[in-house]
Amino acid sequence: MATTIVPSNLVVTITESYSLNGVDYGNTMNKTYTDNGKVSQRVMSISPKGEANLFTTILSLGTVDAQGQVVKLSYKYFRITNLDTANTLYLRVYNGANWITLEASPASTILFMDAGTDVPATATTAITLRDIEAIVGQSSSTTEAIDVEFVIVTT
Repeated sequence: MATTIVPSNLVVTITESYSLNGVDYGNTMNKTYTDNGKVSQRVMSISPKGEANLFTTILSLGTVDAQGQVVKLSYKYFRITNLDTANTLYLRVYNGANWITLEASPASTILFMDAGTDVPATATTAITLRDIEAIVGQSSSTTEAIDVEFVIVTT
């Protein structure tokens, strides 16, 4: 297949700046992800938990590129931001066997950088982020949906 897409680098810069009693704290971290050819970015609504306690599918990761799905072996970087100013985002990440549950407070961001690992309390082995099959979310409110923005970069 001929393509006009030229893979490029993603540069992520995180800057922390904090001053307490006249003393400055913080740092700047730069991370470069090379040879990326695909990016998905979206703003979407996440349903309230309500009585059914349902989660909204944000992204699926599988073996092929498809609608709402990216190739999990090509995963490099994922950022999700809770755009709501009042309600928390409950984020669940599934690897096919275990769920990792995270919370993003109002106006906060969660990053998954590289293919690092995490171990939930019930797991006996580490879960690599390259094994993610689904990322789902839910508003902490029983009646109000929230908006989130995400970006995922893959090779």
